[in-house]
Amino acid sequence: MTFNSRCQSMRAFVRPRVPPALVVAVLAAALAVVRGAGPRANLLLVTLDTVRADHVGAYGDKQAQTPALDRLAREGVRFADATTHAPLTGPAHAGIFTGVYPARAGIRDNAATPLPPDLPTLATVLKAAGYRTGAFISAFILDRAYGFDRGFDEFDARFDRFQAGDKLRAERPAGQVLKPALAWLSQLPADRPFFAWVHLYDAHAPYSPPDPYKTRFRARPYDGEIAYVDSAVGRLLAELDGRGVLDRTLVVAIGDHGEGLGEHGEQEHGVFLYDSVLRIPFIARLPDRAHAGLVVRDQVRAIDLMPTVLDLLGVAAPPRLDGQSVAPLIAGRPRAETPPAYAESYYPQLHFGWSALSSIRVAEWKYVRAPKPELYDLRRDTGEAANVVERQANVAGRLAADLQEIASGFRAESAAPARVPDADTIARLRSLGYVGFTAPGPATGGPDPKDMISKLDTFRRLITGATEDLKRREPAAAIGKLKQALAINDRAYDVHLSLGDAFFEQRDYERAVGEYEAAGLLNPASADPLLAASKTLAAMGKEGDARARIEQAARMEPRSSEVALAQGRMEEQAGRLSQALEAYREAVRRNPSDMRARAQVVNMALRLGQFDLASTELRVLLAAGFDAGRVHYALGRVAEGQGDRATAIKEYRRALQIDPSLADARQALARLGGGLRP
Repeated sequence: MTFNSRCQSMRAFVRPRVPPALVVAVLAAALAVVRGAGPRANLLLVTLDTVRADHVGAYGDKQAQTPALDRLAREGVRFADATTHAPLTGPAHAGIFTGVYPARAGIRDNAATPLPPDLPTLATVLKAAGYRTGAFISAFILDRAYGFDRGFDEFDARFDRFQAGDKLRAERPAGQVLKPALAWLSQLPADRPFFAWVHLYDAHAPYSPPDPYKTRFRARPYDGEIAYVDSAVGRLLAELDGRGVLDRTLVVAIGDHGEGLGEHGEQEHGVFLYDSVLRIPFIARLPDRAHAGLVVRDQVRAIDLMPTVLDLLGVAAPPRLDGQSVAPLIAGRPRAETPPAYAESYYPQLHFGWSALSSIRVAEWKYVRAPKPELYDLRRDTGEAANVVERQANVAGRLAADLQEIASGFRAESAAPARVPDADTIARLRSLGYVGFTAPGPATGGPDPKDMISKLDTFRRLITGATEDLKRREPAAAIGKLKQALAINDRAYDVHLSLGDAFFEQRDYERAVGEYEAAGLLNPASADPLLAASKTLAAMGKEGDARARIEQAARMEPRSSEVALAQGRMEEQAGRLSQALEAYREAVRRNPSDMRARAQVVNMALRLGQFDLASTELRVLLAAGFDAGRVHYALGRVAEGQGDRATAIKEYRRALQIDPSLADARQALARLGGGLRP
């Protein structure tokens, strides 16, 4: 008998007190709609990134301005005690979409390990059942590279891997996500049910809602972001209502994780496993408003979403899920045993070399496995302020055994340990607030995150500041901050890479190579330190050593576009322009979304007089919004090279309109006698 079974008597205080006969009758009516002889009900799933349950009006926040979510709660079922399994976007969504703990698939960090191709997802199951499927994503963490596109007919993410100016394409606001989502919904025929997934990332730090929410929530910007997200949910409901399909649609809104907001010393999320980051909103509006206003008070989990939704839609769930359908709770049928809620975070270990954390939640008890274990009585201590692990040693011991029983199954089935992301992914994760990347190592044995959390905000500020310094070409300032960051975490692989970049900017090549080698020792599976070192060695005139590093990187990652780019740079520096052009074109073939590689193709094509090739690539760059001023300048060079003086003047003028600082365009106009005015 598990400790979970022994706690049944403790759960009476969370049982829903709704007349069972009434509940069953209402649910039967709902299922007649959902599973009737006609087409199945539609499904709209909205995942609310970084939204704490207690900052939503329906969950008791009287200051919240969340009318759409509150409406869903009034017209649907609200799960009052819902928790997530991971305080990170990627692993949290992996569990939501698969119904299994993400650790079972080796997913323990953002943008690291993709969903296994053979693991069924909510989208693949519903597509096989005849649903039209569309996904509309607002953060690159959930992009195709990580497997979240599987099963979707339409997958709108638009996070091409390149920089447009100084802005990394890592996220997009709700308004940009809604536009394609609403367009897709408006064009759907009525002969087949649809499944639409809309992911809204705005509540994630930094909190900067658009007006009028920025003005209205000046003192509470996090709540302003939630209000803005809520307005997007309202627009989705209005679209379904206007098309007359809302009452034939199962609408589910669920948070992926919460936000620390300073509790327990954590400003954001990812490190700790307190309810500030684990407790989430979870609301389901059934067709025809069945069960309107019902509050289910039993503990439910994010991994329960997939089997619950499939149960309500009358679609068979895949076998061997960790999650369980909670549809019986809606029907007023208490479960014989409420399954425990397991959660974990490897963020402290993977990013800072601290100990990973895991937790288990059973009835009122919450146990956290850490170097210094914690136990909380949530009935008396909702803020998890009093650690009673010593006073309740027997309870802690039984929960620790139950936690170990769950976690022991992951190691046998998990994929290989997550790799440290590449430099491009690290840059985009940094732009979202995720900093510090340490090479994979043992999950336990590092410092307790409770003892280190006070340094985290300082570390984040230093990394953010150094990144801005490097963008402004101020390497000396960046070096000072990066050295301070390494004093906090000297195993931070990405900090060593950045410090190498700063030394490179100063032309202190010996130190740059030293930092790249340190990064390589910390993460020997990555080609990025080798490629960075090759660039530096080439600048030092050590062509042989530079080529050796590139060849080593090519053996490690033979299909890497970064390797092809590095090979192109080597050929270009050696004056072998035709070979450089071919290497750059190979980089484009390997990663068509890499606009830097396309820009290099343009440069080489112009130098070689291959104007048709340059023009083709420039049109792609222009459509992607990549450095428009420079693109129009290059189009002017193409036109000039082809003898079309009028078009050349037109393009040079356009380039200066976009970027008046482009001296090359100004000089070209002067040379052609075109002047600056149209």
